[in-house]
Amino acid sequence: MKQLYNVIILYRQEIQGKGLSDMKTNEPPIFRKIIDRINAGIESGEFARGDAIPSEPELCKQFSTTRMTVRRAIDALVNEGKLFRVQGKGTFVSQLDLDKTYQKQGFSSNMRSLGVHPSSYVLLADQCEGNAEVRQSLEMLPDEPIFCLQRIRMADESPIAIERVWISLRRFPRLPEFDFSKRSLYEVLHEEFGLDLTSSYSRQRINALSIGGKDAELLFQTKRGVALRIRNVDYDKAHRPFAMADTLYHGGKYTLDVVI
Repeated sequence: MKQLYNVIILYRQEIQGKGLSDMKTNEPPIFRKIIDRINAGIESGEFARGDAIPSEPELCKQFSTTRMTVRRAIDALVNEGKLFRVQGKGTFVSQLDLDKTYQKQGFSSNMRSLGVHPSSYVLLADQCEGNAEVRQSLEMLPDEPIFCLQRIRMADESPIAIERVWISLRRFPRLPEFDFSKRSLYEVLHEEFGLDLTSSYSRQRINALSIGGKDAELLFQTKRGVALRIRNVDYDKAHRPFAMADTLYHGGKYTLDVVI
């Protein structure tokens, strides 16, 4: 464990930056209103599965905005799988049943259900820039502040995962105040911010890969190892994304069981 602690200390020193800067407040962006309008139409049955949604020029006129903004909103819904495009014909509501998704369960709850004691070492819990993929996945404005949480997740004091999470500080402004080495992120979101997790869900991408560098040192205490990578975006019951995570699990200690 001493070797792991030394790696953690060095890694913290490299990634921790300056404290929080002044945060700006912004009105809900127009592209968010377009997304909400289309989602409402799908849920009400106004836009049935296989139906075309209003064209880009119609949405531009309806929301008094540019084609670029409309396309950004439609792109977000296409990425979620709610819409699909047909070249030369338009954009249509997906035929897939989007309600059949995974229920969100936090790492701590998952470990406890297996009879294992969970713990965490926090590498970073502060404001960060976030890349374009993070901002698009969370439907954020270019200057919207982002909270970054990086942790080593432990099971019975053995490293099992490296977790990186990004969340909007505009929606959850006090996140840097909490000690995430002792508290579950999802418990904080529920208990401190009132986020209803009963109907939340997650869209995941899963793949196995060989990792090296500091991630391998933290997870395996060796130069290389095989990890299971799970990248997910978490949504609330209103289908609004509230968190994006990129987690590397120890390939020799973690098994993912999926029931469909």
